[in-house]
Amino acid sequence: MRSDIMGKPSARLFAALLVWVVVVLGYAQAQTSTSSISNRGSNKVVVGKKDSECPSGQRCGFSGSKSKGKCVVPSHDAHCIDPGGRCGCDGGVVDIFCAVGSRTEYTSAPACFIGGCPKTCTEEADCGKTGLVCRKGVCVKP
Repeated sequence: MRSDIMGKPSARLFAALLVWVVVVLGYAQAQTSTSSISNRGSNKVVVGKKDSECPSGQRCGFSGSKSKGKCVVPSHDAHCIDPGGRCGCDGGVVDIFCAVGSRTEYTSAPACFIGGCPKTCTEEADCGKTGLVCRKGVCVKP
């Protein structure tokens, strides 16, 4: 009689396993469908495109040219900043800042260029007495 019970999986064990699988899958589904903005107190990363999409006291920080940034708490020092400056992918100047507890440099918008932004122009005179020439709407070295 003992070998009959030990040799076959019991209905209770199967039912318990089935319930466990359903609970685990349900929990995973809830984790992936929860809005990250509603979880301000959690360790979830909140992503966005502008500061107003971040929780209070945080900024939207971009790494490189990625179209979405993540919300970070900005530090009040420049411990991570590379002094070369950055220029946005749209040609505009971007702010550079560090996050509390991170050595990563963040920008206020996607940045595609290291260094200052090129001066825009429509004709040679717009480049001033810099020795630069106007090509394709930007002052460049001849």
